[in-house]
Amino acid sequence: MFKAKFFPYEAELEYEMRLRNYSVCTVKNYKSHLRRFSEFFDRDIKLLSAVDFKEYLYYLTVKRKLGPNSINTCRSAFLFFRFAVMNDPVNPLLIPAQRKNHKLPGILSRNEVLHLLNAIPNLKYRAVLSLCYGSGLRISEALRIQVSEIDSKKMRLFVRQSKGRRERYTLLSHYSYQLLRQYWRKFKPQGPLLFPGRCTDHPFAVQNVQAEMQHAVSSAGLAAKGKITTHTLRHCFATHLLDSGCDLRTIQLFLGHASINSTCIYLHLTDQHFAALKSPIDRKDGDFLAF
Repeated sequence: MFKAKFFPYEAELEYEMRLRNYSVCTVKNYKSHLRRFSEFFDRDIKLLSAVDFKEYLYYLTVKRKLGPNSINTCRSAFLFFRFAVMNDPVNPLLIPAQRKNHKLPGILSRNEVLHLLNAIPNLKYRAVLSLCYGSGLRISEALRIQVSEIDSKKMRLFVRQSKGRRERYTLLSHYSYQLLRQYWRKFKPQGPLLFPGRCTDHPFAVQNVQAEMQHAVSSAGLAAKGKITTHTLRHCFATHLLDSGCDLRTIQLFLGHASINSTCIYLHLTDQHFAALKSPIDRKDGDFLAF
């Protein structure tokens, strides 16, 4: 890896991004990508051209084998820096965005998910991951939940700091609620956050939860199922709701998707939905065709 160096334009970059109300996560990602680009050539980033950046993207794609999402975020960071900080915009057509792969996510059965959660010995991690499945939260959303956003009377959660800055309500499962009560009695977290880190104003690290998730996958004997991450639990939430008869529009609202097209992917993952359908070639006036 590259030797970490100070990025001299960090303050200017953050200033321009804050003016445009970019999320904290996006600001952090842009800083990281631009610093690594500068370190790759060991030169001031303002002296590097679009041709240099294309060479760097080629390295990330071929050597590092980063996915399209990471590559496109890096591209956006460079274009933004040239436009907003350097006041020397680059034609976006000179640096093409990568086409994304549209693979269907892996799904666990309900019993497999419960087996996975029960394989987590640490109460804190189990409580966080139960929200990813029981409420369909992204891991970042689960870690930022505040005590005041839990409505135990109506059994729902208010998700404030969602992707795209969209606020929403989603379900609060009885399973998660009981875990959260146990967690509260044991740890008594200080401050507004339910899962604070060392600093009570910030949640604890996502990486710690992801590492615990992988240990649980191995302990539960689910490693052979393929790549299982914290986001898999969110996919399972949506798919299992659809299996139970919940409509797509409601699932879209629970997940906080801006477009119903994002939610339609779960039509390809549900078992019950397909089992209840018949191809039109198999029916004629209400009867099955016969050979």
